[in-house]
Amino acid sequence: MAVPRYQQLVEDLLTQVANGSIVVGGRLPTEEQICAEHGLARGTVRQALERLEQLGMIDRRPGAGTVLTADRPVGQYQPLVQTAADVATLAAETRLVRPRTSEVKLTAAMAERLGARAGTTWLLVQGVRARRREPDTPLCWSEQYLRSNLPREKFMSGRFTTEDVATHAIEQTISAALLTDDLAAALDAVAGNAALVITRRHRDNRGHLDSVGIHTHPADRYTITTTIPANCER
Repeated sequence: MAVPRYQQLVEDLLTQVANGSIVVGGRLPTEEQICAEHGLARGTVRQALERLEQLGMIDRRPGAGTVLTADRPVGQYQPLVQTAADVATLAAETRLVRPRTSEVKLTAAMAERLGARAGTTWLLVQGVRARRREPDTPLCWSEQYLRSNLPREKFMSGRFTTEDVATHAIEQTISAALLTDDLAAALDAVAGNAALVITRRHRDNRGHLDSVGIHTHPADRYTITTTIPANCER
């Protein structure tokens, strides 16, 4: 699956921010300059800038240009994803704090939970997930499963590009659960309270399940809001 051109531009601009070519308080090149430098259409450039604006990193004002206001995304944590870019952004913004790593052979109950075959072996990395700059504020409990015969280096680092993620189809499921004593203690929450569980299954181009992420959030900390536009047709 090809990475959208606007997302390629977003990542290029983020690289320039990371290496200091664009600094906080400085102006980004104009839309015309970006179009000429990258050989992109104006609409594609605007999509990329809109994405950076959504991340809270730039301020765009007519006549004043585009100013970099932050060197990393500052938007609120969003546990749901809609695109491969969203998955990469979550990986860039968050990490597991003191993760535990083990190899597990799936029981029937575990296999049903993952959507895999019982008896297969998986690498499991689990722990409290937090923002990289706020490691003491827990967001959720994450369980990351990787099929045992797949390369582990990038999986263990927890850092992925949009291109990495886009090679897989992602199935995202939202379910409800109750916080166990162990998870409640780890997340500084109340045992028995409701939890929002987001499960993401990553499949290769043949439909084989390669990895599964299960993320358990205290339900009172996050809400999901969607808007259905009015149908104005008569």
